[in-house]
Amino acid sequence: MCRVTAPSSRERRAGDACPGLQRPFAAADGSIVRLRPAGQPVAVEALITLREVIAAQPDPAIQLTSRGALQLRGLPDPLTPRVHDAIRATGLVPSPTHELVRNVVASPLSGLDGAGRCDVRPVVADLDQAVCADPRLSRLGGRFLFVVDDGRGDVVDLSSDLAFVATGPDRGVVLAGSHDDGWEVSLDGAVDLIVRLAVEFVERAADDESVWHVDDLDDPLTLGGPAYTARPDRIGGMSRAGALPHPLGAVGQHAVVAVPLGLLRPHHVAALARTTDAVRVTPWRSLVVEDGAAALPELEAAGFATHSGSPWHRLHACTGLPGCSRSAVDTRALARDLAPVLPAGRLPVHVSGCERRCGTPSTAYLDVLAPRSTEEALSTIAEQESSWT
Repeated sequence: MCRVTAPSSRERRAGDACPGLQRPFAAADGSIVRLRPAGQPVAVEALITLREVIAAQPDPAIQLTSRGALQLRGLPDPLTPRVHDAIRATGLVPSPTHELVRNVVASPLSGLDGAGRCDVRPVVADLDQAVCADPRLSRLGGRFLFVVDDGRGDVVDLSSDLAFVATGPDRGVVLAGSHDDGWEVSLDGAVDLIVRLAVEFVERAADDESVWHVDDLDDPLTLGGPAYTARPDRIGGMSRAGALPHPLGAVGQHAVVAVPLGLLRPHHVAALARTTDAVRVTPWRSLVVEDGAAALPELEAAGFATHSGSPWHRLHACTGLPGCSRSAVDTRALARDLAPVLPAGRLPVHVSGCERRCGTPSTAYLDVLAPRSTEEALSTIAEQESSWT
């Protein structure tokens, strides 16, 4: 069947272990550090520095996550001062106290392609600054997610805790969790309202370690009661139900390129350095390259996927063996074998090595769990595609 990830579950066996620079996670292949751009551009110079940090690894790659973050694996355990300082120098950890809570996903093409109902880039930057400026919000968990959708409906369906969705050039709606009820707000007032709701969440969740998300609360957030009934299908103007709406290739003068398996390798970074100064990381393991349309042939030659027919537009995998000791299979090797024969389809395909299913999409997807062969994976995909249609 098609799985749809749930944003929360009250039955948990372990605490929040989301990694950061101040709190790496120890895995079978070394320390894991996750860096959160908070929905804002990432300088290519920062990627070059990260590439140098992992240069000595057998398979050096910067991972792109399903929340638009960058992740490094195989680092020293514990981190050495040299590695720590090099990562800090990228500017990707502007607030050590709030690094784990800078989980912001925004419409990646907002302000670039003329779509959407407004340019939400100023909202995204102001939200990150406001969250980092409030000491109380450092207590948010590492899985708490803010979403900023410019009204095109590309990210509103992610399992967010607090979301702003533009409904006009200077208006929008703030949503809390999966509730339909929200608050109508001006563009200028959106950040203040989101921060007030986040503070209310922190205060109400303070005495219950099982509450990680807004939907975990026994009662919804209120701030005096909602002023507007907002359904996601009305706000976003469409209901995608897990489809793949995000483009690849040229978008006007800009470009969107997918990173196979979300592994940004040295040759990818080198090609970006010849093309642009900064990129935006999407929640679909792709990159927005401003003014990059003319460089698409070079980017494709460097191994990026540049058209929607590419299997890497929809095929992903968890880390798998040998990096993860929980995995039963080498998921990435299997995905590379699967890519040339992957049938066309609408839904993302995710290959997982164990029941944890790390890195799965927040929307509907085809669940390929620990397949023993490419043939078994194809059979699973065909069965789930037929049940979906």
